[in-house]
Amino acid sequence: MKIGVIGIGNIGGTLARKLSAAGHDVRVANSKGPEGVRSFAEEIGAVPVDAERCVRP
Repeated sequence: MKIGVIGIGNIGGTLARKLSAAGHDVRVANSKGPEGVRSFAEEIGAVPVDAERCVRP
């Protein structure tokens, strides 16, 4: 399943981590843009994107 998570705080970060570990295609974003989430995304195997790409297929 393709899933977009905006915000990588306590809730969004945990959700993205669990869904990625379960094998889902996860995109993560926050207000700082793709560079602001890149290290977290690489750590969990997600794709860093901006908020608009996070919600579009």
